[in-house]
Amino acid sequence: MNTGEDTQGLRKIIDFTRLISIFILSIHFYLCCYIAFKHWNFTAEISDRIIINIAKTGLFNNMTSPKLAALLFLIISLIGVKGKKDENLSGIFLVKIMIIFEMLSV
Repeated sequence: MNTGEDTQGLRKIIDFTRLISIFILSIHFYLCCYIAFKHWNFTAEISDRIIINIAKTGLFNNMTSPKLAALLFLIISLIGVKGKKDENLSGIFLVKIMIIFEMLSV
């Protein structure tokens, strides 16, 4: 059975996975551009401590790991989205996502 509660719960999970990917990319951007943020005085001691503790997890050790993690969460959210009846998640669509990812990582 496809009840309203099921679809509402699935929608919340999909939104949460998108939020996780945006959070990962924003932390990655902050860590990569930290010198510029420090120069512009956009840093705070409490946020720096929180970011340092998050960075110690190992996800942000190199440049590609956070991007791949965010891409993984976005693919999970794409798979969970219910599209139109004649539309499905094809391999061509995933290849397009990977090409865009490679263009952004250069």
